[in-house]
Parts: sequence; structure tokens; C-alpha cells
Amino acid sequence: MLWDSLLRGLPLGSLLIWDSTVETRQDPAYKFIRHYVDERGYSHEEEVHRYSERLPDFPESYSLILDGQQRLTSFYIGLHGSYTTRVHGAWKKNASSYNRRHLYLNLLSGEKNDDHDRGLVYEFDFRKSGGLNTAGDKYWLSVSDLLDAEDELTQRAFLSKDKFVESVRSELPPTISKADALDTVEDLWRGVNEREAVLYETTVTKDKTARELFIRRNKGGIELSGVDILLALLTGYWDTVSDEGGPKDAKNEIEQFTERLSGHDRLSDEGFSFGKRFTLRTLLLLADETPSFRRDGRYDGELLKNSEEIFRDDEFEQAVEDAFEVAADLGFHNAALSSKNVVAPVVQFLYENDYDTSEGNENIHYWLATAVLNSIYGDIGSQRVLETAREHVRESDGKEFPAAEILEDLSGRGTTTHLDKDVLDGLLEEVDYQSGSRLNVLLTHLYRGDRRAGYAGYEVDHIFPRRKLAKAEYLQDRGVSPELVEWYKDNRDHIGNLQLLTGPENKSKSDRDFTDWIARIENGKVEGVQDIDNYFSTHQVSPDRDLHKYPQFKQFVMGEGNRRQRITERLRETLPLRQLPE
Repeated sequence: MLWDSLLRGLPLGSLLIWDSTVETRQDPAYKFIRHYVDERGYSHEEEVHRYSERLPDFPESYSLILDGQQRLTSFYIGLHGSYTTRVHGAWKKNASSYNRRHLYLNLLSGEKNDDHDRGLVYEFDFRKSGGLNTAGDKYWLSVSDLLDAEDELTQRAFLSKDKFVESVRSELPPTISKADALDTVEDLWRGVNEREAVLYETTVTKDKTARELFIRRNKGGIELSGVDILLALLTGYWDTVSDEGGPKDAKNEIEQFTERLSGHDRLSDEGFSFGKRFTLRTLLLLADETPSFRRDGRYDGELLKNSEEIFRDDEFEQAVEDAFEVAADLGFHNAALSSKNVVAPVVQFLYENDYDTSEGNENIHYWLATAVLNSIYGDIGSQRVLETAREHVRESDGKEFPAAEILEDLSGRGTTTHLDKDVLDGLLEEVDYQSGSRLNVLLTHLYRGDRRAGYAGYEVDHIFPRRKLAKAEYLQDRGVSPELVEWYKDNRDHIGNLQLLTGPENKSKSDRDFTDWIARIENGKVEGVQDIDNYFSTHQVSPDRDLHKYPQFKQFVMGEGNRRQRITERLRETLPLRQLPE
């Protein structure tokens, strides 16, 4: 679309150029991507890249693009570069799985009389080769033919109009209209060489003002996120030279860090995957900056420099690994966390203290359970919670995670910030089949970690079939009184009607009535269930057969000594409940 606009003479906005000198340079600069690949980890051709490369050296004076980098990249790739993609379904590691292509213009496109409000007048495509197509209705010319055969893109590399048109004319087959084709050829030459489709602005402002202009100008078009802006600033503030003397890039380094964490055997088994947002927020937390992403880019530069020291400390990565391993040991795998930010204060505590995670961890358990089950981050806000936690972690003696102190400080904001028997009773009435991480925490603790809700291999199943509990006629045919039908529908997702089954167990259960499935277990037809007594014990289900019938569903869930009470008793043992002081 950009090249179509160029040939049609449509305005393409403005470029903002920062003219500066080596003496004033603090921010990094990057090369424009010439040969682009749409694939992570591509390594088959040295000159093909997914990310821009850092420039290690500068001339005495130079210009940096503050706004317009995407448009200039599109020009550069189309005019002088290439675009590489992987063949769908092909093996990533094979060089033959990739197609490297160049930008071509169909010389038989460019009709001026059609209504092209939104479509392309000039047809461009990335192709391996040009010339006349098989159908004879398209003739593809490489856009790079505008240039002489030179490796560098300089003013001297551009062919004159006469030389360019004549070189194309000599190659055109006699079967096409040369007049129409050459009109498009001239449009291409004029679009690149004569039309002033781009406004050009320059500034010689100071470094900090240039950064502000960069942020402000990029709020138009595809707006930079707070994460993008922070990454750009970190690259400027962090040390940019490696031990070997080459340039570094904060964005690439952080991506490599998150890939290592996501590939960690234990953490990946627990379903954890890590991205830039969590890593950056945790670094802000540890560096004493506000742990949030600011679109205005107003961070303390010294604190951003401090974050580099933390990031490059091996103890930081170790603290992240240890914190999430502890969380998993305590029943908080990925699906049992409302957000990885819940673990960030634990990362800070382990990073700043010499704490042995092999024993106890009761305070960490209490923090995780209380924060997730009471939705503290969502109700109070991540920034407030993290800043409060940071203060108390710093003030602690490092012997125990200060869960009670953090939660006490967060109280009084309309959110429950403790976990005791009364809170648990309320949760068992509130949390149901739709409750996400909170349900996963309760069910995982119900099964003492032997089965993990939201974890690969286990599925949350309704003991009495959910669909049938909403069918009034079906229920009444089985002896359910009409006045209970609505209660059944309203409470079919109650935690008292939920169990965790393996895949084969759930497949066997399907939509069967509970009494029918019990009979299958007794007949040895359910894979993985040893016997009926083992089933009753594992799932905290009453062995009273009368309660397994539809007329007794309410009694099964809520009755004295039945599943709701059994769940309560088990969770009082496995959750880290604490009685508030009088």
C-alpha cells in the first residue's frame, strides 16, 4: 500500500530527523533492515535478519530517525532488499524451507479510471522472479531495477529516467502493450525520484527532548505500547558494549532471558511461559521504580541504570526460577495464578535475602493463597500491591516472607486481605465452575496436589451432568420435585458438584448420570480407577448410594456431612488459613 501510494502521488506524512553529533550522543542507533525474515531464530543466511542491528560506531555528525522508521524500512526493503518467509508446515531448521523474495510491480496494473478508494491501483508483490506470467496478463518488474548494480544505496546508484525506461523497454515481450507498460514504468521512476510525497523535518534538539519527541510522534499510527517505550529507554540507559566490544540491545537480551525461563524444564512442565511484561515489571520493582508501564516515558534514568545491574546479576534469574518453583510446589502452577505478578514480591524477597526455600515456606503459601483467592491484585491494583509489598520486603529481616505485614497494610480498601475459616466458607459459596484461577487453587488444594486443576492431564468435570441439571422435564421424570428444579439449575456449577478427572476418566464419564458411572467403576470399566472405595476417598464423595440419585442432588452438595462439608474439612487442612488476632 505504501508503494501504491507513492506511485499515485498520495501524501505519506512526515519524517522527523534528529541531527546530532558524537559528543552529544547517548541513545543507541540501529541499522535499517534490508533483508527481512518473518521467522524467529533464522540463521541460514548471515545478511537476513528479523531485528534491526545496533550500530557500534558513528561518524562525527549523523542523523537519526525519530518518526518514519516503518515507512523508510518499507522503502528500503522494497527498493534494495528482500523478504523471506517459511513455507507453511516446512521444518524450521532446513534452509530449503524458506523462500527469499523481492518486490515486483505488475506493469500491466495502474488503471486510472477505476474507483480505487481502498484497493490498490498498482499491483505489487514479493516474488522470486519476474517477467510475463503464464496467463499473459501480468508482467512483473523488479523494483530494484531502478538501481544500478551496486551493493550500496547511494544517489549515484539510481538510474536516470531515460536509462531506466530504455532498459525495461528492451526486455518487454512483443505480446503486451508497450505503451501501457512504459506508462507504469515512468510512474515508478517518478514516484521514487521526483514526487515529494514525504514531508521532511529536522531537529537539533538535546538528547532528552529528542526522546520525548520520539515518544510523542509515535503516538500516532501504530501507537507504541508502554512496554515498547520502556524497552527503547532501557536500550539507551543500559551499557551498550559487551565484553567483546560489540553492541548490546536490551530488547534482544530480555527476549533471550524470557526464552530461557520459558524453556526451563520444571517451569515449562508447570505451564509457565514468560514474556517481556513480567520481566520488565519485576526489574522496575527491584530497582525502586514505579512498577508500571508509562506511555509518557517518564522514568528515573538512574533507576533504569540500576535495573541493568540487577538484570545482569545471575542471582536475579535464579530468584525468578526459585520463586516459581516454590509457587508450583505449593500448588500454584500457571493456571492457579491470577497473574505472574503475584509471585513478583517473592522474587524480590529471594533476590534480596539469603533464604532457604527447601523448608517451610508457610508465609509464601499464605501470601499466594490470599492474593489469588481474594483477587487482591485485581481489586486494589498491581502497582499499589507491588509497591506496598516492596516496602515490607525491604523492612523485613529476611528470615520469613512478610506476608502478614503486606496484607495488613493493604487492608481497609474494600478488599478482603486475609484468609481464615470464615473467608473460606464465603469462597466455597462464591467460587464455581467459571471462576478460573480461584477454582483451580481450591481444587488443587482439595486433591492435595495429586491432581492439579487447570493442569495438563486433568479436567474439571461435573459429577451430576451439567446439561441435565438444567432440563426440567428430565429432572421431573426422575422424581425431582418441581420446586427444586430451579435450584438445581442455579447450583449445577457449585464446587460441590465438581471433580478433577484424568482424560480417560472424563471420557468414560462423559454426560452419564452419576449412578450409571458409579456402576461402570464397580464393573472395572473406568481406566485408572482402582475400585469404588478409592474413588470415594480420592474425590471426597459420600458412599451413600441414595445421594447419587437426582432427587438427592441438593442433599449431596449441601447436606450435613456430605460433599460441601467434606470439601470444607479438607481445605481447612491444606490451605494456609490463619485466625486474625483479636
